[in-house]
Amino acid sequence: MITLLVNGTPRPVDLSPDTPLLWALRDALGLTGTKFGCGIGSCGSCTVLLDGAPVRSCQVTVAEVGSRKVTTIEGVSPDGTHPVQRAWIADEVPQ
Repeated sequence: MITLLVNGTPRPVDLSPDTPLLWALRDALGLTGTKFGCGIGSCGSCTVLLDGAPVRSCQVTVAEVGSRKVTTIEGVSPDGTHPVQRAWIADEVPQ
């Protein structure tokens, strides 16, 4: 069992340490705002913040995350009022 600090909350996941963070977020934790795009870190669809720095979650394993803070689009602001969240809604961003 690995515990990830996601959007300010410790979240246990029962995954292999080499699982990409993207799949931990989407499949294990149900945070589908982080999207799968190219799978090679080029498109940016899977970008999350890791201790405040943008990373491609398809290229980072849950073991590499360790105790660092992960922030997804859902966690940027809890009430959805952050300008990026509002822009996603206004532009109907699918990915």
